[in-house]
Amino acid sequence: MRIFLLLIALLWGPSALAQEGCTFAGSSQKVQATVALPSTLSIPRNAPNGTPLWDSGWKGFSGANTIDCSAGRVRGSHAGGIGAAVPGHISNGFSSVFATNVPGIGVSVFWCNQMLATCNPNPALITPLPSLAWPVEARRYLLNTNWRVRLIKTDDIDVSAGVVTIGGTSAVSYNHLVVTTLSLIGSSQITGLGCEVNADSRSIDVRLPTIAKTDFDASPIPRANDKAKAFNINLLCDSGVKVSYQVDGTQTSAGSNVLVNSSGKDMASGVGVALFKGDLSSITQLQLGSKFLHTTTSSGNTPVKIPLTARYFRTAASLSAMGSGLVSTTAFFTLFYE
Repeated sequence: MRIFLLLIALLWGPSALAQEGCTFAGSSQKVQATVALPSTLSIPRNAPNGTPLWDSGWKGFSGANTIDCSAGRVRGSHAGGIGAAVPGHISNGFSSVFATNVPGIGVSVFWCNQMLATCNPNPALITPLPSLAWPVEARRYLLNTNWRVRLIKTDDIDVSAGVVTIGGTSAVSYNHLVVTTLSLIGSSQITGLGCEVNADSRSIDVRLPTIAKTDFDASPIPRANDKAKAFNINLLCDSGVKVSYQVDGTQTSAGSNVLVNSSGKDMASGVGVALFKGDLSSITQLQLGSKFLHTTTSSGNTPVKIPLTARYFRTAASLSAMGSGLVSTTAFFTLFYE
């Protein structure tokens, strides 16, 4: 008889455990939230991987839940339209960016059960939805519902890839009781954001006038405008683009900001070329290897002109140390669109 009673107790044991969990109290019920994706998603051409492309910010939803729970865990699950974790993106120690249907665009989803104003604004310190594993105690909980969604650049993006769509529903559960779901509605049309270099500016041949040694007598940089050459980098830009540029090239010495002349037969010596920001009136020498913000466009199809001036620069200590000949140098112009 004792064995029989013991077996009955063991058989009833799992059934009792299965009843543990959480239940809604009173009229509380699951909160069904929706967040609309942006209708367009502009992709800065030079944005590094990890750049946020869109952030919904924390959005609060009415219908605070009251639930009664036994001990367990909080769990989060992604919608079916969200793919695998993209390596290299971490929030609060967990993988935080996940693939969408468009290669190079990832999504992060976060949930907060506190008052909206107290939800952490720093996404790097928030646990991503699928990594939620908070302990649940045996007590009553009053839950607020706040969701946040971010779209992140994870790799090169083909702006002709179409639209970002994320189907299905994400969810948060307390001991297997789903307390809230999130649907991401709508779609985001991908558009490029940047500038196109005009055909006349893709490869520029700047021809400086002929100059004599005596032109360097008063200064290492002859100031006569007929001994210099002004030129422009011409672009056509989208609206809202921060246009920056950087000029690089081999310098006569570190930090001189003077482009070195080519060496060899028939080449001049003791002379280089300096670039100035602006037209012939400019006295601001361009720092090579440094990035400069030029302008921020305010409307679409905006013509942008970056004026520069090339001037000879004597690098020899004296006129007698200069050697006559040709001057030829190369500079590389890099544009940044942000």
